Amino acid sequence: MVLEERPSIILNHLVRMKKPTMTQLMDETQLSKRQIKYDLDKINYRLKEMQLPAITVHRNQEIDVPLKVIDHFNGLQLSSEADFILADQERLLVIYLYIFIRTEPISSAHLTSLLKVSKNTVISDVRKLNNLIAPSLVRVLYNRKWGYHLKGTEWDKRVLVMNHVNALLQKPYGDKILKFIVTMGGHQVQLEQITENLQSLEREFSLQFVEERVDQFAYFLQFYSIRRRERKIVQIYSNELDVLLQDPFKSVAEDLLHRMDLAAAEPEIGYLIALLHGLSLGNTSIAKDDQDLLWSICERLVTDFESKACVTFQNKNHVIETLYQHIKPAYFRMKYRIPISNPLLDQIKKEHKELYFIVKELLHPIESLLNITVPDEEIGFITIHFGALLEKPKQLLPKKKKAVIVCPSGISSSLMVKHQLESLFSEISVEKTLSLKEFNNSSLSDFDIVFSTVPLNTNRNYYLVKPIMTPMEKSRLINEVYQALFGIEHQSVSSNEVIQLLERYANIFDREGLKEALNQLSIYKNAKSYRRNSPVLTDLITKETIQFIDELPDWEEAIRAAANPLLLKGAIEASYIDAIIDNVKTLGPYVIIGPEIAIPHARPEMGVNEVGMSFLKLTKPVYFCNDEKYPVSLLFCIAAIDNKSHLKALSQLTRLLSNKEEVEKLRHLNHTDEVLELVHKYSKAI
Repeated sequence: MVLEERPSIILNHLVRMKKPTMTQLMDETQLSKRQIKYDLDKINYRLKEMQLPAITVHRNQEIDVPLKVIDHFNGLQLSSEADFILADQERLLVIYLYIFIRTEPISSAHLTSLLKVSKNTVISDVRKLNNLIAPSLVRVLYNRKWGYHLKGTEWDKRVLVMNHVNALLQKPYGDKILKFIVTMGGHQVQLEQITENLQSLEREFSLQFVEERVDQFAYFLQFYSIRRRERKIVQIYSNELDVLLQDPFKSVAEDLLHRMDLAAAEPEIGYLIALLHGLSLGNTSIAKDDQDLLWSICERLVTDFESKACVTFQNKNHVIETLYQHIKPAYFRMKYRIPISNPLLDQIKKEHKELYFIVKELLHPIESLLNITVPDEEIGFITIHFGALLEKPKQLLPKKKKAVIVCPSGISSSLMVKHQLESLFSEISVEKTLSLKEFNNSSLSDFDIVFSTVPLNTNRNYYLVKPIMTPMEKSRLINEVYQALFGIEHQSVSSNEVIQLLERYANIFDREGLKEALNQLSIYKNAKSYRRNSPVLTDLITKETIQFIDELPDWEEAIRAAANPLLLKGAIEASYIDAIIDNVKTLGPYVIIGPEIAIPHARPEMGVNEVGMSFLKLTKPVYFCNDEKYPVSLLFCIAAIDNKSHLKALSQLTRLLSNKEEVEKLRHLNHTDEVLELVHKYSKAI
């Protein structure tokens, strides 16, 4: 049974949700009740064909999904010869992948048979496909001798294959489509053998692959192996190839080619070396021994992040190590244009927009240094990596229930899930984060509860979670967990139900705005809100916190003067100022973030009472650490009560200070109102 995309998404939600309701499903899918009921009719029609019981909606809007349906679809292995009903965009991807593995000339008749559409639709789809892939310098052409074929470099063609494979795997039934393409192309599906080969390589060479990407890589290797047997070879510049062939992964790449019974051409060895690096976590022990450039970059990134975000990590080495494990494969992906999907990107930009901007600014010098472009997807992963490290869950008292997290998506997602769960459940201690393989090989008898970011093939009760959850998802998870562990049931009211009630008695002028506000109220009090206590720049830099001074004797007096407005209003204690000065003496001028610009700050526990920011402009600069290399005339003193509440204002300040013309203007301003006008302009920036 393979459905269209929308019914498939609904069915996928229903078999994963515990005690689903219509309002929950509407919130999850952003569909109307009418659309859901229409799609449920389609689902039930197919269920009847398969002799499975129907899904029913009760009068109280609870949805009853029969256990037989849940069991069937949780363990479903569909035939590759199923009759697919493809969405318009999916047909374009299928056409490209089918042509990529062609072993004979492909005509319009082949494509009409494959897609179950008319010849005119095929011609139209090929035209749309060429528009879609035009930026990749690859074209689909047709002539009588070769039929439909691809024009472009082999490397560019493979980049598109990886993109299309990743895109299809985001669909509820994408894996079935990929197997279908391989089968219809006249080839045998070898995914099980390919996956076993990768797992064997991981064991024998002591590697650590990101599990979620192993699945994507295995599907790519399925298409890659077919292409290689058609004697298609990638081209790599000789100097670049020489560097790759010196890499320790060379033996891994050669072994993989041998296992797949493919010729070990040197360009293909180099190509697989790049791909394997993009798949693996960075090895921190190798980095330290070899003085890896990327390790140095990670040290710089963490130090710059502390400076730009005005935070201090208590275990800085651990932060550098975990970042390196992410940056090393990311570097190879970016350098060799290995695509990666980030389904959380839109949510990251929304939930962590201030942090996203700071990280993006931090990466600009790295792009220049390494001569790479960092795509939004990679920026998003680095953002949640830092975002997770900034979370500071409250102390767990006492540790009543032990939990384990199963997350094959990599370090950044694992950290985010762990900290979110610790923020939501004070009664639960997250003891371990496991890969899918570790989970399958563990008894887990010591744990009370399992959370997972992917569906698990287990009889044990577990809870499916996302690295970033919406307020509605958090509320539902809290309800399910408390009911299962403690027998406490909370009958939550959805935002849609509240709005429907209000509409009976009042006119609503901003339905979406009201819905978003109500969603924020649907979380229990112990759940943290990303936007809580997040002042903007104009809230902090006011008439009372702006100063102009011609000259001061030294940098220590400059810091004391800059911080004085915060001291007078009670935002900080005198100990906070002393801590900043002591830190500069010990660590050097870490607070200098640009030419003549400093942001003095220390840790919250050193004497911060509330979030604050002040500005001091000096006519004559002071020299930090009494060194003429470090002149400073613009000081922004920041007091943060935690690692997050000041980030919105700080990101706005960062945007202001990133504009050279605005900074130059700031140097010449001498009136409070002029500074406030500039501050007001950038308070709307994020």
